[in-house]
Order: sequence, then C-alpha cells, then structure tokens
Amino acid sequence: MSVVLAEVAVPVVASYEGRIRAMGFDRNFRKVTGPTELIIKTQADYEAFVGKIPKRTITKTNPAPPSKDPLIDFTKHMMLAAIRPDSMYVSPKFESLIVDKDTLRVNILDPDLGETKFLNQMQGIGTYKAVVVPKHKGLVQFLRKKGRPGPSEK
Repeated sequence: MSVVLAEVAVPVVASYEGRIRAMGFDRNFRKVTGPTELIIKTQADYEAFVGKIPKRTITKTNPAPPSKDPLIDFTKHMMLAAIRPDSMYVSPKFESLIVDKDTLRVNILDPDLGETKFLNQMQGIGTYKAVVVPKHKGLVQFLRKKGRPGPSEK
C-alpha cells in the first residue's frame, strides 16, 4: 500500500515588485538575455539582485523617490524572483507556490501586455515580482506561462 502525500501551499512572508535593469543583452544589444527566474538564498545573491534595481524609482516625479530594498533573514527565508524583461509596466504574477515531496513548484503568469504595449519603453528596463518564503532545501521548479490573469489576479 502506498500513501500519496498531499501538496502543501508555501506561505509568502513578503512580496515586492518594481522595475529592474536587464540582466544582459545579446551582442547586437537588441534582445535582453539572462535569467528570468532567480532563487536568492544568500546575502551575496541578494545584493547582486538589488544591484539591478534602479536606485531611484522610475517616475515623472522630480526628484524621484529612492527605491525600497527589502530586508531578509537568510537563515530562515529565501527570495524567489520572476523577471519580465519585455515590459516595464506589467509585472509577472506568482499564481502558486506548492511543495510536492521535495520539490517546490513555482507557477508564474506573465499577463498579457494589453494597452501597455503601445507605451514608451525604456531600453533595458523590465519588471520583477519577488516573494520571500521559508527556506527550502530541495529542488525549486519554475513553471511559467503567458496569458490573461484570472478574476482574482487583476
């Protein structure tokens, strides 16, 4: 007889979103390259991530307000980040975080760009969404899809 363990939802301790500089460009500077999902488990990884966030919020306000950097206790928590390099207006959404056996499955939605695809885009600036969750020692698997958000996600 085998026992099937149920999937367990992972609690989100904190959530952040904003704009981020591109991780890199192809050799013709036409396409953004680099990871679009990050697992941040150390202070060094965190500082590298925060280094990509503009020091000042990108806004028409003058002077622009400073960006807010989250504080994380990496002995208890880790941060998962989803980066969307093709839009500085529409952030990725975390649909679910579920532990199934030893794997943390992270379901991410990239909502349709809608009318924002006609707005001016700054070259090399995208959006990010990051969540702080309890530390996980097993595999982290990102599953990403594009589409329209459900009614509760708008």
